[in-house]
Amino acid sequence: MRGPQRGQSLVEAAITLPIVLLLALGVTDLGRSFYYREAITNSARQALRMAVSSYQHGTADTVCASTAGGPVAVSVSAPLPPSGGTIRTIANQAALESSRDGTPSGSVLAGATLTVTFHCLNSAAITNATGDGSPPTSPGSDSITVTIARPMSVVTPVLLPMFGPSFPMSVTSSERVEY
Repeated sequence: MRGPQRGQSLVEAAITLPIVLLLALGVTDLGRSFYYREAITNSARQALRMAVSSYQHGTADTVCASTAGGPVAVSVSAPLPPSGGTIRTIANQAALESSRDGTPSGSVLAGATLTVTFHCLNSAAITNATGDGSPPTSPGSDSITVTIARPMSVVTPVLLPMFGPSFPMSVTSSERVEY
């Protein structure tokens, strides 16, 4: 009775192979999303550490120089890796945190956008002395907010109808300035 069972293994493999491949691709997408989420989180933390340091007080004052009156929140954006601009130093640190080869251009977050929000009062950055103690979302706060956003592409064909070819990943973090 060996004849009728000859193609059974082939049929079973043909039935289970697509399911196994979809599961493998799904696990790959899930792993990639955790990887990018951690890279974005670590880069946002590093950018925030740099942005709130006393070394960046001059950058904050430069950003706030074009404002008048008070208090107002001013956001500045830069791509990762940075190509220049007022927050280049902060963006370099964010790109280096997620770099594969130790250079900003080797960042796994290439194509991400870094946004730094400074709080200004009378054409100057708000400091610990001039802040009103309000929460980070308030313009009178003595804090800085950093956001990094990057779209993540989807590999699994079953997830494409649900998420499209990519979905946005974003991390936002705030901290009081050190100046």
